[in-house]
Amino acid sequence: MKRPMVGAHTGSGASPDNTLASFLEGVQSGADIVEVDVHAAKDGTAVLLHDDSPYLLTCTFEQLNSPAMRRRLDPAYAEHEIATLEQILQLSDRLGTKLNIDLKSAASILPTVRLIRQYGAQERVHITGYSETMTARFPDIPVMINTPVKVEAWQPEQYDKYDKFAQRVCEAAKRDGYAGLNMNYRTCFEPIVETAHAHGLTVWVYTVNEPAQMERFIRMGVDAITTRKPEMLLGFLTK
Repeated sequence: MKRPMVGAHTGSGASPDNTLASFLEGVQSGADIVEVDVHAAKDGTAVLLHDDSPYLLTCTFEQLNSPAMRRRLDPAYAEHEIATLEQILQLSDRLGTKLNIDLKSAASILPTVRLIRQYGAQERVHITGYSETMTARFPDIPVMINTPVKVEAWQPEQYDKYDKFAQRVCEAAKRDGYAGLNMNYRTCFEPIVETAHAHGLTVWVYTVNEPAQMERFIRMGVDAITTRKPEMLLGFLTK
């Protein structure tokens, strides 16, 4: 059975999400991949943030990173500076860590692409999240398509309908140049994994935190599992 890669979800440790400290906790967990969420500040700086904010339209990175503005963005940042994607790429280059860069807006695409190319990181990053037009414009950068978070008919007893969904999604992903599928775990079942692999696509599932679900996806043969409990998942994989 193929071992799936372990993805440490943003904030998989004790530190606030999308901080340098949380990134390092993900690395220290032993995960193969660490996820970060990326927005762009007014000056085009790619910054680590999950939620959208009107301040992104009016503030440069330097302004966002002031103590007063950090507290407005989220009280969790009172003791943590805003991290930039460039800092993460520098660290991941030195540490050999793969990245799942989850883009949160169209504005984050170009700054992210420039940095990936600047650091020659195409072989150790995958893009998830907002990826419209990316495969056509930047074919050197691997992009995963985010599949629908709700599937009209996904119960196991309705696999005939699910098969059609799987075929449709995989054909579209292959046609549009995606490297694979990034799926909410509630929508991922055996038929789509088999269909994706038959199309030469990989399957990543998120965010899997329960032991029974971890074991199910390991048996299913998915290629990567994103979790807030990477140590637990690694424990299953080393049994």
